Amino acid sequence: MAETKPEIETDVGESHPGAEQNRLLLEWQAPEFIHHAKGRNWYLVSGIVMLILVAYALYTGSATMAIVFIVLAGVYILTHNQEPKMISVKVTELGIYVGKQYQPYNMINAFWVVYNPPFVRTLNLRLAGKRGGRLTIQLNDQNPVEVRKLLAKEIPEIEGQQEPLTDVLIRLMRL
Repeated sequence: MAETKPEIETDVGESHPGAEQNRLLLEWQAPEFIHHAKGRNWYLVSGIVMLILVAYALYTGSATMAIVFIVLAGVYILTHNQEPKMISVKVTELGIYVGKQYQPYNMINAFWVVYNPPFVRTLNLRLAGKRGGRLTIQLNDQNPVEVRKLLAKEIPEIEGQQEPLTDVLIRLMRL
């Protein structure tokens, strides 16, 4: 008699080849980004720095640079004064879903976990292919040891990797 596997509802978003066999192994909710609280002093210092940059650009005769600084400040204010949306992170047998974005294991070159509570709790993926780059996923209260065990079976781990300097600066400057 043939043994049949019980079907597990994955509800993992976009369909892809083999989705019907993509069993959910681990799932958690994570914010899109870390929202840093900014007080009145932060806005005051940032405004002064922005004015200095715009004044310098105008002093050197570069109106384009002044416009770019003003536009960047405006875009930052519009995008970063919102609370981050919570997204679903799902680790499956065939890959990882971050919201509706799917990363199959064969498109992930490596991973590392940076766990330094209460400041940093992240899963980092080094992506392959045209997109390349790094994808950082917040772990929230998810057990990093469990995540590491699951991913180490499928993807090489970069041990001892620390938080990138850019992320440290963003956190310290509350950007």
